[in-house]
Amino acid sequence: MSKPLPRHVAVLGAAGGLGQGLLRVCRAEGVAFTAIVRSRPERITEVPPGSRVAVVTSLADRAALKSAFLGADVVITALGVTPTSNESSAMMSNHVTDVEAAMLAAGVDRLILVNTLLVSKPGESTSRAMRFFSCMPGRMGRGAREQQAVVDALAKGAFSSVRWTLVRGGLNSSGRNEPPVATADWPGAQNSWMPVSYDAMARWMIEEAAACKYVKAAPLVSRRR
Repeated sequence: MSKPLPRHVAVLGAAGGLGQGLLRVCRAEGVAFTAIVRSRPERITEVPPGSRVAVVTSLADRAALKSAFLGADVVITALGVTPTSNESSAMMSNHVTDVEAAMLAAGVDRLILVNTLLVSKPGESTSRAMRFFSCMPGRMGRGAREQQAVVDALAKGAFSSVRWTLVRGGLNSSGRNEPPVATADWPGAQNSWMPVSYDAMARWMIEEAAACKYVKAAPLVSRRR
């Protein structure tokens, strides 16, 4: 039996690896999408009827975000720290209030946030691994600090008015293309630390958007043991 899927997905960070994976799954399953990018909308190709591309240059722009979110059932983040996104305006942790306000104004109350397997649940102490990577120079350190900052914001009540899921996921471009396993924590878990592909993680996130199994929760999502 096929799993229920959302009707329309708004993807923040649609031009990246996971973002493109989300769009591929949407096309394959007939799910309409709004691909949200900061610039160069021409990078998003194969936009089927009912789908569109929206340019939002800053996450502080509530009006632009509201327009991009209109008609969506869920907002899914695929944001990362890249050489072109190392700006305050592109950091989710700096603009959780703006994103939440735009979602509510657009009538969207479901949010899927992606993060790393190494991050702790909201409200728990920062893991040793995240403390280590946060001290690294360059993009790796910036990325780790941003990922942790988003989790810290959730712990302080960010997105409390919407149904959020924090996906602590293992994924990369060379990950295996197989359905991942989700668990609340590692003891007795069926999943491993091994990554899955962008498309496999994208499918899990889109399915969870409709299933709502992990609302206000932070599952670990990765390859089966």
